[in-house]
Order: sequence, then structure tokens, then C-alpha cells
Amino acid sequence: MSEPRHRPAAVATGAFALLAAALLALGGCGEGGGAGAAPAGFAGDGFDAARAFSDLRAQVAIGPRPSGSPASRRLASSLARDLRAAGVADVHVQRPLRNVVGVIPGRGEGYVVLGAHHDTVAGVPGFAGANDGASGVAAVLELVRALPNPMPGPAVAVALFDGEEARPGSDFVAGGLRGSRQYLDYARSAAGGSPPIDRIEAMVLLDMVGDCDLSIPREKNSDQGLYDRFAAADPGLFDGTAGGVEDDHTPFLAAGIPAVDLIDFEFGPGGTPGEYWHTREDDLGHVCPESLDRVGGAALEALPRIGAG
Repeated sequence: MSEPRHRPAAVATGAFALLAAALLALGGCGEGGGAGAAPAGFAGDGFDAARAFSDLRAQVAIGPRPSGSPASRRLASSLARDLRAAGVADVHVQRPLRNVVGVIPGRGEGYVVLGAHHDTVAGVPGFAGANDGASGVAAVLELVRALPNPMPGPAVAVALFDGEEARPGSDFVAGGLRGSRQYLDYARSAAGGSPPIDRIEAMVLLDMVGDCDLSIPREKNSDQGLYDRFAAADPGLFDGTAGGVEDDHTPFLAAGIPAVDLIDFEFGPGGTPGEYWHTREDDLGHVCPESLDRVGGAALEALPRIGAG
């Protein structure tokens, strides 16, 4: 049963780069971090966890970023610049929901969509969305810098979704997942920067992957084969099964596309969804670069093998 919820090496450029640099100079971090510097023992696999955490911090410093807000529009423009700087092709911002999209070309056929959402939930004053929003985006940004370009198999279609969170006053099924639904609407006509829907081979979603106490069981609706790719890369992190959640992978599953939601939906004490979820406690004090490093390292191993034969 789904949770009754929103689902119960280039460098950063432009405004994002300036903000990240300022934050690093100020120092300070959460339970597991430094001031943006990677602690000893990081994997050394090409995924720069310090840079990813700088991207996370920069999003948080913008403040609340609900869909349609001026802050959300500024963030979408900055994310588009960062994807271009990372060598992603055909980058643009969809409308009316501001999905930031682009492509890493592949030597094989088809596309694997790599997604995260960049909006934050409205109605919680001061909500920073360090984990629920910023962590997935930060991991995707660093992955596109570190992945092979071109990919050995299918192309990677990057999708940073807007409108994942429900509109204020609406329930999640009716008012959430708007950006991912829009992405697939464009895909049905091969427009707007979405690949043709019949050429999307798989979808991988990163959401809430910054928790310092990170564990990513298989969300029960997620494709077993895709999840197993990640479990093979890091069996200590990807283990077990959790209840189903509605998330940006759900519209892909409904369209018959294999999809996996890599999510830790126990954020803080108290079991699912955790006491920090959708509160002001979703801040820099409860996310860690080590967690981004674990997820990023596994993804660097798993993603090139999806559809590569």
C-alpha cells in the first residue's frame, strides 16, 4: 500500500558556483560532513562527493523552492547552466512545469531516464529541503559530470523534475508528480526535450538520498532487475524491501516503463516517513556527503550496465 504522502569534470557555473564558493568559505556542516571537503575514505571512483555536497548546500541556501515560485525559476535556470557546463547536450527548461532536461548521448539504442525533483514542499515556513529535493538533484548533477560521455549503452536522458510536491490544499495523487507526468506527455509526442516514449528503456529516480543514516531497500513497486544492478554495486546500502510510495517513478511504471525509486523513506526517528520529513528539520544538519558518495559510487557502476547488453 502506498504511503499517504508525496510518495508517503566541469565545475558549477553562474550563480550556483558563486554561492557554493561562498558557502565553502563559511564552513560548517551536518552530522557527517565537513565544510564541503570530502573526508578520508571516499571511494575515489570519479564521483566527487564534496562537489555534490556543495551543490546541495547551494540549493538549501536559496531557501524554500516550491513549484512556481521565483526561487524555483531561478534554480531551474541555474541547473540548466550546470548541466551544460557538465557536457550534457540539448539542455533546456520545459514549460509550464520547469523540468530541466538534457541528454548524455549513448553508443547503444534507446534512453535511460535519470531523474530527481528540484521543488520543495510548500506550506512549511523555512523548509530547506536538504534531503527531500536537494540531495537527489545534487547526486544527479555530479553523476552527469562523472558518467562516460558518450555512454557505452543507451543514452542517459537527464530529468530534474519540477512539481513533484502537491499543490497546497490538494492531495498528492491529484496534485503531485506533475513534472514527471508532463515529461511523459512530451515523450508521447517526442517533443519538449523528452525522448520518444517508445525509446525509453528504463527510469532511475534518486530521492531523499542524503540522510546521514542512509539505507535504501527496494521500494516494493520498483523494478527488481534495476534495483539488483545497484544492489550488486553496493549490497550493504541496497538491501531489503520497503513499502510502496508514490514518487516520480510512478508515472513511468504506469506507462509500462521499468523504473526504480532509490529512496530512504525513513528520515529521522519514528519509522516511515521519519520525524524530519516535511519539517524544518530537513536541513544541513541531517544530511551528509558520505551518503551522496555511497549512492553516487553505486550509480556510476550500475547505470552504464543498464541496457548495455
